[in-house]
Amino acid sequence: MQARPIQTHVSLFVSVLMLCALAACASSGNDSISEATGESVARNLHKGKTTQADVRKLYGDPMKTSFKSNGFESWEYEFTRMQSRPTNFIPYVNLVHSGADGEKKSLVIFFDKGKVVQDYTMSNSKIEVSQGLITK
Repeated sequence: MQARPIQTHVSLFVSVLMLCALAACASSGNDSISEATGESVARNLHKGKTTQADVRKLYGDPMKTSFKSNGFESWEYEFTRMQSRPTNFIPYVNLVHSGADGEKKSLVIFFDKGKVVQDYTMSNSKIEVSQGLITK
């Protein structure tokens, strides 16, 4: 007869654990580059051939654009994915140490006056955010 209350507690614990795991992820930026790699970008962008219209079809609108005095233009795309640390969900421990780890992808595309890709760069970097009394 005691198996039922134990099953209920286990089910509740698993449900709370899954909820925490789902709440622990966050992303921001242009989702079109979320899975992009240097190789996939190289397959899609061809220097001297790919146009701004092609880029817009592939990656959507850029997060940032800038113009140079020589008439060249650059488009920037960013995507960030973060995962909360397990200590964020432990009462009192999270006051001492909490944070998140993740990665940031950045794609910058340079266009000439004819609105054709001249160059591009894709980078992927690790991000670490810490807060509390003990930080890395």
